[in-house]
Amino acid sequence: MKRLMLRIVLVLAVTCCTQQLLAWNDAGHLTVAKIAYERLTDRQRHAVAKLLRHHPHRDSILLKDRPEDVSEEEWIFLRAAVWSDHVRPPRNLPSNQITTHPLHKFHRGPWHYVNYPYHVGQTESELPARPVAGDGANATNILEQLEVSMKVLKGDTAADTDRVTDITDDENRAVRLCWLFHLMGDLHQPLHVTTLIDDKKFPKGTHADLGGNLIVIRSHIGAPPHKLHGFWDDRLGTDSHFPAVKSLAEMLTHDPHLKPEQLPEFGTHHDFKHWAAESYAAAKTTAYRDGQLSFALSGDLDQKRITNDDVPILPQGAEYAANKLARRRVTLAGYRLAELLKQIVGE
Repeated sequence: MKRLMLRIVLVLAVTCCTQQLLAWNDAGHLTVAKIAYERLTDRQRHAVAKLLRHHPHRDSILLKDRPEDVSEEEWIFLRAAVWSDHVRPPRNLPSNQITTHPLHKFHRGPWHYVNYPYHVGQTESELPARPVAGDGANATNILEQLEVSMKVLKGDTAADTDRVTDITDDENRAVRLCWLFHLMGDLHQPLHVTTLIDDKKFPKGTHADLGGNLIVIRSHIGAPPHKLHGFWDDRLGTDSHFPAVKSLAEMLTHDPHLKPEQLPEFGTHHDFKHWAAESYAAAKTTAYRDGQLSFALSGDLDQKRITNDDVPILPQGAEYAANKLARRRVTLAGYRLAELLKQIVGE
């Protein structure tokens, strides 16, 4: 009976944590990849695409729906950034079917985030010493998996205990490369690094608001309620068609305020932990508004204990500030992804 209960708890934990998987939407992740692509030489692009062509889902996902005016090399590069979200299983798929499914067995929910606690009322913005720890299958996090991905891709280790068992080394490297693309985007989304701890609002929640997934806001009068996490996912827009992604990447990289030399953190922060610290500080100051964010609980809205009109509206200027910060974070993610890819394939 105890073993059965433990299994139920683990399944529920994985189910809860899957609510945190999406960071930016496809448009945001594709834009990160496009920015990185433009910062590489033709030789480097070719080397990255060559690695990705070993991917077990090369044809079914990475090269799927390629526009006629986009080369295979560029399309496989961009699509690498969204593969990790496209292997997510449906919520109603039994766990024993996930582990053998040709697509969904690659899903790794806990890899997409890390829960550093932000306590209501705290004044410091520094990254806490430790994140809220997960259990069992949820014990790992985005920082650990980014480190492993880089070691595998640079050939520093042949050990990868989390790899799918029935794929080749080349296929696994391609899979890890897709994870690197995607998790670099995730790491720069503030709510994939931070979770709000509020003993009054979430008296029983060790992981509290699950990175903004348990609270809702409205962006302006007349707007529908959005989970705070979803609100941030959509800050770059929702159009993931290639022309829109190309235009957005060009707009960001041509913005004089987003040039590398205008981003001091690009020159001074060079590791995953520093980048997580940036996201944490951004979550505190901008997403949670230094603890002054007014919100409703998503459970109250779902259970109709409150109406849409009861959900608080962001104060004037908050949405503009969120959009501005999101553009900076996505641009940094693209610049930094390019630098990591150079370490893998060479200058």
